[in-house]
Amino acid sequence: MHTARLPYVQHQGIDRHPGSIMTMAVNENGTILASGGSQGTWLWNVANMSSLRRPSGAFSRGATLVLIWARQTDNVFEETFVIQIPEPSKITAMAFDSTNNRLCLCSRNDIVQSWAISKDPVTGKWMPTNIFSWKFSRLSPQAITFAAFDNSQDRDIIVLGFHNSGPVYTLRGKTGETASAWSVGAKIGDAAFHWKDGVFCVEDPYSGPSLFWLSDQIKSNGYEIGRSRGDVRPRKVRFGEQGATLVCGSDHGCVYVFDTRSGAELAVLGVGSTEWVQVVETAEVNDVSVIFAAQTGSLDSSEEIFVWKRAQPARNTGTTLEKLVWVAKALVVLGFLAFVYQNVEVTVGPMRKVTRAFGGAQARTTNLKGSVSADFKGGAAKDSKDFVVVDVRRQL
Repeated sequence: MHTARLPYVQHQGIDRHPGSIMTMAVNENGTILASGGSQGTWLWNVANMSSLRRPSGAFSRGATLVLIWARQTDNVFEETFVIQIPEPSKITAMAFDSTNNRLCLCSRNDIVQSWAISKDPVTGKWMPTNIFSWKFSRLSPQAITFAAFDNSQDRDIIVLGFHNSGPVYTLRGKTGETASAWSVGAKIGDAAFHWKDGVFCVEDPYSGPSLFWLSDQIKSNGYEIGRSRGDVRPRKVRFGEQGATLVCGSDHGCVYVFDTRSGAELAVLGVGSTEWVQVVETAEVNDVSVIFAAQTGSLDSSEEIFVWKRAQPARNTGTTLEKLVWVAKALVVLGFLAFVYQNVEVTVGPMRKVTRAFGGAQARTTNLKGSVSADFKGGAAKDSKDFVVVDVRRQL
């Protein structure tokens, strides 16, 4: 099925990213990559991986752990507001509903919140209003998302946790009350959703990624990633190529690319070392599939961002030559028509015959009944009925 697939080719990345990298996110049109870590938030131009003006550093707020793109109307980045959650703790995941301007988030101390983001009519600034805030028990949430779009202003929220065999809660959008709860039967370090195909993937740091159907919560597939270390860390997992592939990091310096449906290993992309690769991101940039990955080291070190792009098919020169031949033929035809237009005049008139000859040139007219008129020389013209008038002139 994938014997004709072209490989991923490594492209220019970031050699020395300031501080450690804990999260990455690409904007919707694939032009800007945001990275976050011990030195705050950084922005990069995807076209050449050059740095852009960034919104803020770490300062006294600590490391940037989670990044999401909400709504971007221009390339101006400014801080609009800061939310202080109750019982401050590490924020593990966020999601944004751009249709209804709602933000949901979860933290390591088992708190799940939903916020409405609206613009103040007086000041024009964006301000958050809390919708609900719930505290769970032994959830350790690792991923959160809004449920599939249903034209509702209060979409349900799905939150997934690490403890108790991977609990999955669906919360009502208005109140945060639990609508359903079930377990995937494995630890959840991260999760990715693909609503179009009706599937989601959870990443178990112990056993690797697993694919589930959203409709009936049945496991569809598993993907094997070997372990080389005794300890485990959560790793990001992402869908790529519009859901056709699944991308995940490892504890030994490799990024794995799987066929989502069959589970086949399509590619193993190395970063040149055996360090942890916990952070991955995918994007479609100008119809080209791109994978971003980052090593994870100490908080004080500089790290790298690696970039791979799917190789593109070579141009079909045969097809191009055929097109050129057709263009040449079309030009010849157009040239001939232009010559005829400039040198030959054809007039269709009433049902009568006029035949002229100029400079010794002979002309014939054909009777509608099939008979051929006589030849004429000189400038004389003879008329007769029941013939189409054809006036042929040749300029000498």
